[in-house]
Amino acid sequence: MMSAQGPLSVLVVDDDESFRLALAKALRRKGHVVEALGDPRVAVARLRADHEPEDGVVQPDVVVLDLRMPELGGLDVLRLTPGRRAPVVVLTGHGTVPDAVEAMRLGAHTFLMKPVDADSLEPTLRQAAEGVGRATDALMGTSEAVRRLRAVIDRLAQADEHVLLTGETGTGKEVAARALHRSSRRAAHPFVAINMSCLPRDLVESELFGHTRGAFTGAVGRKPGLFEEAGEGTVFLDEIAELPLEHQPKLLRMLETRQFRSVGEARERPLGARVVAATHRHLADEVRAGRFREDLYYRLQVLPLELPPLRERPEDVLPIFDHWTMQLGGRPLILDAAAIEMLRAHTWPGNVRELVNLARRLVLFTTEGHADADLVRRMLDANPFGARASSAAPVSRVSEGERAEALDEELTLDDLERRHIERLLLRHRNVTRVAEILGINRRTLQRKLRGYGLDAGPG
Repeated sequence: MMSAQGPLSVLVVDDDESFRLALAKALRRKGHVVEALGDPRVAVARLRADHEPEDGVVQPDVVVLDLRMPELGGLDVLRLTPGRRAPVVVLTGHGTVPDAVEAMRLGAHTFLMKPVDADSLEPTLRQAAEGVGRATDALMGTSEAVRRLRAVIDRLAQADEHVLLTGETGTGKEVAARALHRSSRRAAHPFVAINMSCLPRDLVESELFGHTRGAFTGAVGRKPGLFEEAGEGTVFLDEIAELPLEHQPKLLRMLETRQFRSVGEARERPLGARVVAATHRHLADEVRAGRFREDLYYRLQVLPLELPPLRERPEDVLPIFDHWTMQLGGRPLILDAAAIEMLRAHTWPGNVRELVNLARRLVLFTTEGHADADLVRRMLDANPFGARASSAAPVSRVSEGERAEALDEELTLDDLERRHIERLLLRHRNVTRVAEILGINRRTLQRKLRGYGLDAGPG
């Protein structure tokens, strides 16, 4: 790779031949080494973490990737290249905010709207290239808490033990896990992530460890599990507290022996990957409640790291907000003094995730690049059409019980979710109906109820 201070090696992937060739020509005039591809399938092969470059082929410092292409789009390319070495700048002429959000979630450095020329694109390419190797910069901010967090992540990245990330919902545990991966010797290998709460109970073992053909009804072929797919990379097990108790012994044995066995397979396979687990729950409480094995808890606790909530680092709010409005809208969003003070005073119960969601709403509902305090207040209430959310109703109309709950800063998002589900169950007394109201499937709701120790009841 070339230094980001000199000429860059740029890979342009776009099915529009005229745009692709024109951009490549303009970037070459600026002294950069450019390869232009019209077939995203070739790009996937080039960008995979295990790809060995051919003699004479320069590995890219940065990739310019079109979003909309036939058969295989830009988001597909991002999904198929976990652990890729080069940062990706996504371009589109037909993008939406959800597209931008998904591209960023899949690891894209920046999302830009066409038309774009080499002069306006070059600074972004340099910023992306300069970010390689500084993965902890994804944990944005200048506070002492973030500086300490970056230092600890850099230290942990050099070790090879498994890591347990804890912290409130929305504090950026997956961001920290990716930073650990990218700063480690495993950076050239895949980063594979799974949220344990999303796995159907009867498919947990197959998804994690894989299965052989004929291992169970419907197993028509061999399927590698996540630990095999990760190879020598990193497996991120998010919401590890949701792993069913009956599957915990097999995970524990794998962590202790560094070997695992696919479903229906006689021989064991070596575990090459590092495991990073995360939870917003207090695992010690889960152990006392009998929902999590004590031995697995201590096995995961070898290298624990707790992420600080956003309310403990208020000086980071505006830098994070500015970064995301730039990423999502392509330009900074100007706030008036009252709006800035509102952001600083907010307690951010949803942490960084809540702040990013606010940035998304404001980018959608501002047209001139300015936002006042009234608009920010409405976006914080998650109601862009003017009516205040029920939690912001005048005090005289709120009951004492509701007021106490609204002001209880000790409540976590998990507590609020549980209370909401309990109220819906009391009102409707039907699990299927409550699942419909919540917009989740019935099995997911039943899994949540079991985790809360609640009776699923009828329906």
